[in-house]
Amino acid sequence: MTVTVNVVMGGPSAEHEVSLRSGLEVMNHIDTTAYHARAVVVSRDKLFFFCDPVTPLELAELVNPASPRFEGPLAPAASQKIWEGCDVAFLALHGSFGEDGLIQGFLETLGVPYTGSGVYGSAVAMEKITSKVLYLAEGMAVPPWSIYGKGYRDVSLESLERTHGYPCFVKAPQSGSSRLMGRADNRQSLAALLEEFSLYAPRLLVETAIAGIEFSCGVIEKADGGIAALPPIEIRPKDGAFFDFTAKYTPGKSEEIVPAPRPGPLLDRVKETAIAAHRVLGCRGVSRTDMIFADGKLYVLETNTLPGLTANSLLPKEFIAAGGTYAGLIDAIITAAITTNAPATTA
Repeated sequence: MTVTVNVVMGGPSAEHEVSLRSGLEVMNHIDTTAYHARAVVVSRDKLFFFCDPVTPLELAELVNPASPRFEGPLAPAASQKIWEGCDVAFLALHGSFGEDGLIQGFLETLGVPYTGSGVYGSAVAMEKITSKVLYLAEGMAVPPWSIYGKGYRDVSLESLERTHGYPCFVKAPQSGSSRLMGRADNRQSLAALLEEFSLYAPRLLVETAIAGIEFSCGVIEKADGGIAALPPIEIRPKDGAFFDFTAKYTPGKSEEIVPAPRPGPLLDRVKETAIAAHRVLGCRGVSRTDMIFADGKLYVLETNTLPGLTANSLLPKEFIAAGGTYAGLIDAIITAAITTNAPATTA
């Protein structure tokens, strides 16, 4: 029996276009003998557009879905027609309204199974400050960090300099894909980043920069509930000082080597840490954790509950390195959603 899948993409976050590219990649590579894929584009103002395509979609159509091929715009409360006959929602969303638990809660209200983590796991993994507390509780190492913003009057530009020195990183706690994240190399750039990002978040995360080997490691849950870590990928940005948005999504801007050319015991530590992060945050289905190894320590940076699925994204590269295919990755994610779509726990 063919399974009907609504591929949900777009959204109001700064990662709108990345999400559209992820969704289009899924639409183009899904196994059409097993799945019937329909497109749901969420606009930047959270309105839904729906298309059951007879012929393949183009990126330009997703960027501007107000066309005869799409129904909409529909407010979420008036979108029941979109979900009729849907067996599972494939979430290709990134950032706010995608990874923060909001769309997950909406779909649970409708009774629609969906890929990735539940409301709890999505919310805590998306919130970088909260996730750090859980990492530490599990005994993982994280870079030294401070919170700057409302309610933290004792944290000033001067105290951040004393605590973290330069370079350091400034991040909006609920953004991903290296959006709303920047590296400060001096007082002027630190002040500028704090001022800019404060427009988007009431509190900001400031981290000491750790110089070391950067890894990312995906985790996939199996139909039987088992968890498997994929081959870790080593990231070496070529032009930028760190793995920023341009380095992530521009072909040739970084080396992404998988399997990572490092000793087996170190790669085993990376895999074990990715699984531990997945569990402690209450993730399910799939996740990808970023880390840096330096001075014998493996520092956890963050966990992504809906990793990118573009042609240049890390998770597909890791899955293929393990002997799979892109279509096989889509199938594994959908199968996990259908068979293990139960409330997430931190056990």
